[in-house]
Amino acid sequence: METKKNDILTFIFWLNFAAFAIHVMDETLMGGGFVPFIQRHFWAGFKITDFFEANAIWLTLIAISNILYDWLGNKVAIFPMAFLWERVFNALFHIGSTYYFREYSPGLVTSVLFFVLLYFVVRYGVLRGHVRWRAFLVSGFAAAVFESVFISSMWWAH
Repeated sequence: METKKNDILTFIFWLNFAAFAIHVMDETLMGGGFVPFIQRHFWAGFKITDFFEANAIWLTLIAISNILYDWLGNKVAIFPMAFLWERVFNALFHIGSTYYFREYSPGLVTSVLFFVLLYFVVRYGVLRGHVRWRAFLVSGFAAAVFESVFISSMWWAH
């Protein structure tokens, strides 16, 4: 396994950042907006400022993890991979909530981007030996735990 960074993975991780920025626009503009969707179904007190603050923090953390990977390489690859996994689990939320509520969950359209990027990490990172399966799976587990706590907090907010 390489101990340095891989330029393909660097590019994929930055694509995750860009896809997330586009995803926030989808959540803001499509289907009446994500904030009203959350207010109707989960948390009446959710505000647009909450939405933008959370996404600004998350984008900043993704950028920091990408910069760290660019500087430190595989020693920290688990962080940008975990952020990508988290976006995949968020996509599953959009798919599930669209199905459950029988209405468009704002963000659904752009959610497919994260599945494609995760495939690229497997294809060009894991299968080519740039990152280990264990690191890939541990980052996925960490993201699953985070996303589970995050999504369930919408019910606690009532």
